[in-house]
Amino acid sequence: MLKTAVVGVLAIGFACGPEPSTTKSENTTTAESSSSGGRVTLIGTPLREPDFPPEVRARLEKDLVIAQAVMEVAPEREDSYIWLGRRLGYLARFPEAIDVFSQGLERFPGSYKLLRFRGRHRARNREFNAAIADYRRAAELVEDEVDSFEPDGILNERHQYLGTYKSNIHYYLGQTSFAVGDYQAVLDGMVRAMNEPLGQSPDRLVSTAFWRYLAHRKLGQDAAAQAVVDSVPDDLELLENHTYYASVLFFKGRKSREELASDADNLIRFAFAMDHLFRGESEQARGILTNVVESSAQGFWPAEVELLALGQEQRPP
Repeated sequence: MLKTAVVGVLAIGFACGPEPSTTKSENTTTAESSSSGGRVTLIGTPLREPDFPPEVRARLEKDLVIAQAVMEVAPEREDSYIWLGRRLGYLARFPEAIDVFSQGLERFPGSYKLLRFRGRHRARNREFNAAIADYRRAAELVEDEVDSFEPDGILNERHQYLGTYKSNIHYYLGQTSFAVGDYQAVLDGMVRAMNEPLGQSPDRLVSTAFWRYLAHRKLGQDAAAQAVVDSVPDDLELLENHTYYASVLFFKGRKSREELASDADNLIRFAFAMDHLFRGESEQARGILTNVVESSAQGFWPAEVELLALGQEQRPP
């Protein structure tokens, strides 16, 4: 219940993280403050505090208090910075989380773990270029390390860890590269993530297939995109990435828009919009993308990036 509620609020904009594309300006590198001091999306709409159910907020705030207490008694430990930053992130306090990870990196400059988490929170804060730099450095540092599972702060129903440090670093490097229009880097990151031995799972297969499909389509490689989704089985059992799977089955032609529409979350609606976009139906895509961004308290950066590419003007908050 807790994981579902939190992921529903914080998924990539999920998440979920342009330059070298000259059509996407430096507006896509940060969620700038508005004149009233609030953070805004890439299209200028206000980012709101997540509307957590009371029991979820109480749990998250209690976890934060514990992490703060641990930091007070053990500031010499790498994990103290990791968990304090992550607990702030679960509450969508991304700038504060980034500061904590940065403080940790002053003490542990060679920490691929702190770089991985700072990169993730920089992407959530729309600092895409900085996030990519963190991920690239983390990938260099972790290359010769023995891979290990990454502890999850919000466990799935089986209390089973799925992501590893190596697979997650490459995955999020690839995902965030989508924001800057580097679609070859998206493909490279997803393939590396998918092929890390310890990180292989049906959940990782469907999430990497989603981003590989979009990257191939962006590069005009439609046959390769279709081959990616066609290779995903129709009968997978997943623990977490159910809406990624639904989106992949939609791209594959196994699920229709009508079948998915009633329960469509932001990710599935983003898939609908991208399908319109690839069909040349830009106004239909724009309408869905705008609704996705405006209806979510924390926005949805992939939709925001696409709106900028469509020439969406920034609006006052």
